[in-house]
Amino acid sequence: MGLVLMSIVIFVVNNLAFVRWLSHHDETRGENYGAVKRHLVDFASVTQPQQVSPPKAKATVGDNLVSLDINKICPRSSAINTINSSSPPSQLMSTAKLRSVVKHWHEINCPEKNTCQFSSIGQHLLHLAMKWNQTLLTVQVGAMDGRSNDPMYGMFVKTWGKNYVQAREIVPGEDSLFPNLSNWLPVMIEPVPKNYDDMEQTYLGVAKDKGLGCAVPINAAVSYDSEKSSCAFCRVNTAEDSPQRCKELPDWKRLQIGTLDCEYLQKVLKTDFDLCVLQDPLPCNSMVKLLSDKFIPAEHIAMLQIDIEGYEYILLDGVFREIPDNYLPPVIHFEHKVMFDMDKKHPLVNRTSRLYHVMELMMSKGYQLYDENEDDYLAIRL
Repeated sequence: MGLVLMSIVIFVVNNLAFVRWLSHHDETRGENYGAVKRHLVDFASVTQPQQVSPPKAKATVGDNLVSLDINKICPRSSAINTINSSSPPSQLMSTAKLRSVVKHWHEINCPEKNTCQFSSIGQHLLHLAMKWNQTLLTVQVGAMDGRSNDPMYGMFVKTWGKNYVQAREIVPGEDSLFPNLSNWLPVMIEPVPKNYDDMEQTYLGVAKDKGLGCAVPINAAVSYDSEKSSCAFCRVNTAEDSPQRCKELPDWKRLQIGTLDCEYLQKVLKTDFDLCVLQDPLPCNSMVKLLSDKFIPAEHIAMLQIDIEGYEYILLDGVFREIPDNYLPPVIHFEHKVMFDMDKKHPLVNRTSRLYHVMELMMSKGYQLYDENEDDYLAIRL
């Protein structure tokens, strides 16, 4: 009982301290909050990936302010964007401003694991965006249906769980942390057709119930094969007239392991591969190019969420080559469990660990990693 009470006290003190800092930060934006004192590894010998310039003319940057072309990003041709008359504010939270907030949040919350959570930093950033009448840009790769085990949905939309901003539990049916989500601009990349359709329905509901003014769904796969704009994408047949055996596969096989790596899917499904797998041509490109095509500035992503069933190491390697260091997202959340399992069951040809590669790469870019649970890492760039 004493340990539980102590944890509650720490949770309340840490988060109230951060809320007090937000008020002070209004008058001291851009202040340097000091160097990070904790170092996990010496990165002097780590090779830095080649970088390219960020996309131009997608956002107007001036005096630490970033302006979006909302009419291009949020066209009325998208059903989600027609639910509400209001659009997100045209001023985006900039990378420089985000990093100063994230650094201070980290200093207050991350000594204690129970408050060093993806949901906590996400809720605080959206709270701040609302306070400053700016837009919080998040990108999700592998969004599935936009709801099931979805951390973005969990931290912003659902009406139960923790309210990290006010350091208390949300009372189901009595209050909601964010009754209006007009300051949130979610970008969701999902290649599996059924998941994509379900995701659109989820966000139509969010727009209707929570005042979301704009969302950017993208039905494509992230690929770093520069010679292709269309990729053969392997997925399980989920149609109503699919063979009964395919319908009986567990949901994680039916809905979660669509991939550009058809050889890997064949290893997973074995004898069910020929019967159940469709190879569809699908739009594909690098993450930055997919965003640029939608007029989204990749150099000002606040939070990047990745769940692509073991291929996080390929995506992160590509993203870190595309975006210069000073524009990298300050917060990245990604699944690691499947990479760990793949390293054991299907090692790479050169025997390099996928998970070790990601950890080494991210720490070389200044991220500190926190193992939230058996599935996910929270990465904070300091």
